[in-house]
Amino acid sequence: MTPHADPRRVGHRLGLPPEPGAVRRRTVWHRVWGLCAALLGITMLLLGATGLAAIPDLIEDEKAFRAATPCTALSSPHDDCLRSYDATVTRTVIKEQAKSSQYTLYLNGPTQVPHSIDMGASEPLLKRLRPGDNVTVTLWRDYATAVRQGKISQETADTPQGEPAFVCALALAVLSGGAYGLYAGGTALTRARRHAVQGLPATLVTRGKEAAGAALCTLPALVVGDFTNVPVMLVVWLGLLPLVRWVVHRQQQRSTGRHARPPVSTA
Repeated sequence: MTPHADPRRVGHRLGLPPEPGAVRRRTVWHRVWGLCAALLGITMLLLGATGLAAIPDLIEDEKAFRAATPCTALSSPHDDCLRSYDATVTRTVIKEQAKSSQYTLYLNGPTQVPHSIDMGASEPLLKRLRPGDNVTVTLWRDYATAVRQGKISQETADTPQGEPAFVCALALAVLSGGAYGLYAGGTALTRARRHAVQGLPATLVTRGKEAAGAALCTLPALVVGDFTNVPVMLVVWLGLLPLVRWVVHRQQQRSTGRHARPPVSTA
C-alpha cells in the first residue's frame, strides 16, 4: 500500500466489506432516492392512467367534429355545429426551422375568437395574410378549426383530430417511465442495506433500458394510430414490447461476450 492510498478504496478493490459507517450512509442514501423514485413513479402512473381514461371522450369528440356541419339560421346556441366569426389580422409569425417551426396567426375579433391560432403550416393562406386583413374564423366548440379569406381557406392545427392517438402515446410513455420509477424505487427501499454493501444490481440497468425502449415504441405506434385508430395503435405498441426486451438482452450478451460465461474447469 502506498503512503497516500485510501484504505477504503483499497479494501473495496480487495473485496473486503465496507466500514459500518459507510454502510449506514449508503443505506440512508438508497432509501432517500428510492423513496423519491417510487413517489415519482406513482405520480407518473396516475398521470398515465388519467390520460388513458380520457381517451374514450377524446374519440367521441373526434367523431363529433367529423360529423359537424355549418350552423344555420335555425341553429340554437347549444347546437354542436360549425360557427363562423369575422376577425382582423394583427400579425403573423412564420418560422421554419429544422428542429422547430412556428406558424401563428394573431387576430382581433369577438370574444369567441382566440387571440392567436396555431395554423400548422404557412400554406395556403397564412403566408398571404397581412396586418389589417379581414378573415373568417370557423369555430367548433372551443376549437378554431379553420381560417378563410375569400375563396382561400386553411385548416388549423387546433382541431380534435389526432388528439386520441397523441394522448394515448403520451400516456403510454409516461406509464413506461412510471413503472420503472416504481420498480427502481421499490427495489432501493426494500433492499437498501444489501445495495449499500453489494452495490446496485445490473437488473436496474436492464429494466431501465426496457422502459426507455417501451417509451420510444410509442412513436411508431403513434404513426400507425394517425392512419388507423387507438385500438390498433395499442396492439402495435404491445407487439413491439417483446422486440424491445429481445434487443436489450441481445445487446447485453454482446457487451459481456465471453466474460459472462462461467470459467471452464481444467480438472
